[in-house]
Amino acid sequence: MKKALVPIALAAPLLVAAACAYRLAPVIPFPCVWPGTPGHAGNIDRIGIEQPSGIAFHPIRRTLFVVGDNGFIAEMRTDGTPIFGQPLAGDLEGITADPATGLLYIIVEGDDVILEFDPERRTVLRRFTIDRDFGGDPQFLQKQRDRYDDGVEAIAWVPDPRHREGGTFYIGNQWDPPALLEVEAPLRSQPDGTWRARIVRLLPTRINDPSDMYYDPGTRRLNVVCDTDNLLLEIALSGRIVKQYSFPGDTQEGLAKDDEGFIYFAQDIGGIIKLRDLRARHDRRR
Repeated sequence: MKKALVPIALAAPLLVAAACAYRLAPVIPFPCVWPGTPGHAGNIDRIGIEQPSGIAFHPIRRTLFVVGDNGFIAEMRTDGTPIFGQPLAGDLEGITADPATGLLYIIVEGDDVILEFDPERRTVLRRFTIDRDFGGDPQFLQKQRDRYDDGVEAIAWVPDPRHREGGTFYIGNQWDPPALLEVEAPLRSQPDGTWRARIVRLLPTRINDPSDMYYDPGTRRLNVVCDTDNLLLEIALSGRIVKQYSFPGDTQEGLAKDDEGFIYFAQDIGGIIKLRDLRARHDRRR
């Protein structure tokens, strides 16, 4: 992801939007344990992935998948032991797993597509183009042609057994406009043909630069990291910000949590950082 240069005319409205979002809950330090010296340890990346931008924990394989801005995907164990790494074309920004099928879904910035990736065959099965229109605006998701297109950046799969597709995606659009979206794709209903995904809901959350997210089925909340402000937000599916934390690290572009209480974040400057997440313990003490 390239950092957006915000025009002066837009700076004030964006700051107002940020204030509206962040005043809803007090900002507290993220409760965690660093392995070793805080801020100087915890990098488990043994591959040396350039500009890692998205990370997901695969609940079936119990491994991590990481994608990079320069078109690369890798699988590693939760201690960083490499399993595989290979090129995959596109500015890959986020990745999520469907626990029902084991398939992975990767968001591609600029192209605004979702790639369906088979981790066993290590190949792309389908491409879902995201329709830009919403609410009567055919260019709700704006396509920038005279500058870098800071578009779709984050993705999380939220299962729903009542939904005909097995669930929906929640997607973070970085700028133009900065937004959290619920997106539906014909994962189950359309095995063949030309695949498209459509925006079905704009969350009311006022947020700047959502760089990655994951869904926590235990709390039924999205966990969203905003690297511009170094914040991690817990957001209900309604869009309400429940909690917000000042988050460690720098240029945090990927976010995932495993089933053993560890949280991982990928830094655009390099590194996959692993921390012990102490939020549950912290909440019990309050």
